[in-house]
Amino acid sequence: MPQETNCEVIQMKLDLHLSASLVGLLLVSVLSSVMLFSPQATLWAEASASQLTIDTNSEYANGSISISPVIDIWYAWVNVSDTQIIYYALFSKEVNSPIMNFLGQHFQVENDTEVFLGNTLTLIEVYNDTSGDGIPQANFTSGQTEIAYYLFVNSSIGYKTTPIQKTLKGEIPHYNWGFKYDAIDGFLLYPEQQPGHPAAKVMIDHLGFNYDFYVVENVSYVKKSFDIGNITDIQPLGETSVSLDDLSLSLLFSTVTLSDKPYTAYVNSEPYNSTIAENPATPTGGGEIAVETIKAYEFLFGEDYNLTRGGSVETHEVKSEAAATTSVPEGAQSRLNWILTYFESNLNVSDLFPSAGGIGGEINLNYNISTFLYRICYPVWDGLPIQHDPTYVAYLFSNTVIPEFLIAMVLPILVITTSLAILSAKIRKRRP
Repeated sequence: MPQETNCEVIQMKLDLHLSASLVGLLLVSVLSSVMLFSPQATLWAEASASQLTIDTNSEYANGSISISPVIDIWYAWVNVSDTQIIYYALFSKEVNSPIMNFLGQHFQVENDTEVFLGNTLTLIEVYNDTSGDGIPQANFTSGQTEIAYYLFVNSSIGYKTTPIQKTLKGEIPHYNWGFKYDAIDGFLLYPEQQPGHPAAKVMIDHLGFNYDFYVVENVSYVKKSFDIGNITDIQPLGETSVSLDDLSLSLLFSTVTLSDKPYTAYVNSEPYNSTIAENPATPTGGGEIAVETIKAYEFLFGEDYNLTRGGSVETHEVKSEAAATTSVPEGAQSRLNWILTYFESNLNVSDLFPSAGGIGGEINLNYNISTFLYRICYPVWDGLPIQHDPTYVAYLFSNTVIPEFLIAMVLPILVITTSLAILSAKIRKRRP
């Protein structure tokens, strides 16, 4: 009998009236095209209220949180140097595991100012770099896009956890953990057709996430390693053939920032906001978050990546961009809302970080309100395995005013003040 998809199996578990014979007749291809790409996929069962079981007083820990009859969260937790790391990955012991993870960090900058910053891998995109700049150009308001498909990772047959471990490198403690999804069934979706018409069904060998967290003086680092497996099978679902030759891959991330003081995202040393950005794609080697004028967080994407072709390993340059909200189709949100609810129900700042004052409540992971969306891009891909290690940096108890941030805030005020002074002088000169 064909293997059932996650949504199919969970629906069968929740609907006690389905007979065994009817269950056997449900086909993967039918449900995939009719149900998986629809908001009705909430048949997974709604996430329950927060059932947080993490010992937030522990230095480091990992375990699982039960959030529905068939879905769980695997977590990793670190609490050192007055900063905390929380990592979530969805999995299931009952059915093929859904694929979604989240990384967040809580810390303080000057004057006990609270900051929380989170990253979610929102979409995996396949693009045709016709412009030759290495990054996908996309504006779904105007209808122009280089994105050929969305690689929708549906579920994995297996998963493997790497429990968190503490090791010493020199005198610096390192905290390492990981989560790997194996044998993933997915779909290539046409982005311009809503809610997402499939072009082909694919199999992905694996998708792995590994982390190395450490603190040096008042700066913390998270080295995040992506291990993206080979596309092992492509089955077109229409009359058009599908090939990944000469196509590129990008990972779209959404960020969430909370602080008890005003904060701003900076790209190429200038203020940036994805929700109002006019340019759908701004090339950059990273991004920064400033709380008022204090540098609080930094994204570093500019490393090379490794691509395995046959028996040899190739090294290529990573490209990255700050992405406008208009570069993501609205239909993507409907496919994300229901699955991100599982994280949101267990991402309450007050529960995770009881000492945090000024920020609290449930964290909203809606990418439409994120002020900083970014893409990490791999111009050479062809459906082959990729390994890449971006770095995320938090500046703990920082009180350093970054010059470019100060200029960005002061310059408009200076222009206004100068203009008023000139106007006042002209008025005085005209008086008899």
